Amino acid sequence: MEGKKTKGKQKIDIKKVEKNVDRMVTFSKRRNGIYNKLSQLSILCGADVGCLIYSGSGKPFTFGSPSFDVVAQRFLHGNHHAGVINGEGCSSSSMIVDAHKKVKVDKFCQDINNMYETAHAPSLPVKSDASSKVDPKDDEEAKQLLQRFEEYYEELCEAADARSRGRYDASASSSFPPHG
Repeated sequence: MEGKKTKGKQKIDIKKVEKNVDRMVTFSKRRNGIYNKLSQLSILCGADVGCLIYSGSGKPFTFGSPSFDVVAQRFLHGNHHAGVINGEGCSSSSMIVDAHKKVKVDKFCQDINNMYETAHAPSLPVKSDASSKVDPKDDEEAKQLLQRFEEYYEELCEAADARSRGRYDASASSSFPPHG
């Protein structure tokens, strides 16, 4: 019997990956692993989960079940479970509305991620005639959406901090308008 060609699964030291390309690959794989575990937790236990991750470059990534926005709004406003409890609960019309909201929020998050990638992508040389096709409103719109996202994130952090200190008032309304 010949020896193994690879080392197999090895325990690694938990420290910052030095090479930028390796760090981006590690981030992507581990982010997907976290998303997989969150999805399993949601499916197996019927839990609502929400996760917001900023990459080392500052790009935001979100995951949520039923959606990140629903979980964040529930956290911010102290709403109790809005879904089915012990087989009782939501009407089919409210489930349809919730599903529609989820699609809109997922599209919103995807748009934010795409705009962030576009805004922070390395610029490539372009032909002079191509610049006339760029719409300056797109860049302004991207900045406005990113600003909304950052404000939302700040509000989530403040609410989490207040909750952890036992000072969170669920009856106080959010300064961030509900998305939908």
